[in-house]
Amino acid sequence: MAIIKTTLGKNLDTMGVLVDSAARVKTAFVDPRNDMNPGELLCAALGACMMTKLGFVASKRGEDVSGTEVTVEPSFDEKHTRVTGIKIEFKFPELFKDERKAFYAQAAQDCPVHNSLREDIAFNVSVK
Repeated sequence: MAIIKTTLGKNLDTMGVLVDSAARVKTAFVDPRNDMNPGELLCAALGACMMTKLGFVASKRGEDVSGTEVTVEPSFDEKHTRVTGIKIEFKFPELFKDERKAFYAQAAQDCPVHNSLREDIAFNVSVK
């Protein structure tokens, strides 16, 4: 089981470390910043999870989906206390037919991160 240890630094920045690994992730909240804020990091995790799921499904089918991209854009409430909406845009290689794009976009949304998010978050999904 993965254990992540997160330490709060000065100026509301954090450093998360995957215990027993060199993997690290930084967040920042106060501008100017060079790192994602925690809400943005949540969306980055969602994008990575969806791409991993998409790749897993494709490998089981013997298909190559390399080059596929996803853009994830969060919307926050007025107080910036929670994510209220997430715009997701899949961009598949041009040779993909619409049916194949739709199949993989749907499969990607069955990833653990997506399945763990609140049900009242508005998802707006598009495919190119």
